[in-house]
Amino acid sequence: MNAQAIQVFEHQQLRIGGQAGGVLFREEHYQALARYYPRHEGRYYTLQPEGVRFTSYVGVLQVGPLAIEVLPKVSRGGGPQPEDWQRLLLDMLSACRFLKAEPLAAAGLQLRPNALMERYLSMFFDEVESLLRQGLVKEYRRKEGELRALKGRLLFQNLARASHVHREKFPANYEQYTYGHLFNRIINGALQALRHFPLGPGLEVRLRRLLHHFPETELPAAADLLRERLDFGRKTLRYQTAVEVALLIQRQFQPQLRAGSYPLFALMFDMNALFEEYVYRQLSALRLPGLRAVRQVTRPFWERHYLQPDIVVEYEGRRYVLDTKWKALQRPSPSMADLRQMYVYARYFDAPRAVLLYPQASGLADSAATPFAADRVEEPLLSCQVVFVDVIRDGLLNRALGLEILEKIGAAK
Repeated sequence: MNAQAIQVFEHQQLRIGGQAGGVLFREEHYQALARYYPRHEGRYYTLQPEGVRFTSYVGVLQVGPLAIEVLPKVSRGGGPQPEDWQRLLLDMLSACRFLKAEPLAAAGLQLRPNALMERYLSMFFDEVESLLRQGLVKEYRRKEGELRALKGRLLFQNLARASHVHREKFPANYEQYTYGHLFNRIINGALQALRHFPLGPGLEVRLRRLLHHFPETELPAAADLLRERLDFGRKTLRYQTAVEVALLIQRQFQPQLRAGSYPLFALMFDMNALFEEYVYRQLSALRLPGLRAVRQVTRPFWERHYLQPDIVVEYEGRRYVLDTKWKALQRPSPSMADLRQMYVYARYFDAPRAVLLYPQASGLADSAATPFAADRVEEPLLSCQVVFVDVIRDGLLNRALGLEILEKIGAAK
């Protein structure tokens, strides 16, 4: 992209006047982020007197020509470099199917700053180009207008006015076979929004070509962009990826939130949720006899409150409750709140062992499965284990994570 890019890590502070990679974070950038702050209610960053501090959300914040790329990081001091964490984020999004892209094959492949935004927009353009090649869906839509040849239903109430001005035309309500399908309108709305976005030369050419070939449609209504669920049928299933990205673009692009001439766009992901999703997909991808991994099973707890651990694993006749935590521990000892939570999970889900799963950050060793103290003799023996896993291995996303987790929890039977 032509936009300048600053790379920071989650939980890092970015000060006004500070530089990263020779790019200056200025007062007008801070003001744009301050105006956007109520929109996300502090999920992406917190405002400070001299700058902003980012949270556990990662991705890209585009402030006019400035792109702030927030990368994940759990290691302290040395360890993987920014390009490794950038590659991890792209590959993890791809593995979790949040980003339809091929995983990066070689650790030596160079990535530019703001590669995430480029990859997302390139994916969107790929999908729209594919739809145009296959042919867009059309539908009948009712319209009102004045026609030279009558078709549809004549509007008698408008006849006197129409004949007074244009005697050769008939006011009518009629059906027209058009490209005005909701999905086409959503995609067109995203293409129109991207006209105001700072794109690099390659993406700019592709956008212009798409705007030229994509049929003119009405823009989607605000209510259409806020729908929680869209129905994709047999003929429109091929639209799903393009529509989902188009909705994300329009929901997050905020041209009205400006500081000077800078509109703002956010493409952010909760790293805790992303880590959980990746662990689940790695476990569920294993084809082992007797293995079953289920996400977010709920059990009633009190009134309308429910218990919901991240992952429940059944393997070799035993049940495990896993809770993923994307944070760096200083020592292999969880907090009392986490231990209480895991004890309740183990009790309510009939799991002899609860497992707290952290990314490896400081070379900490896994703990053994340590029993909880039972206050009654007849209580089943429940235990909790702390496990650390390498998310990055040899500069790449660790794709043997699922098997390693099973080995770690199986080794402490």
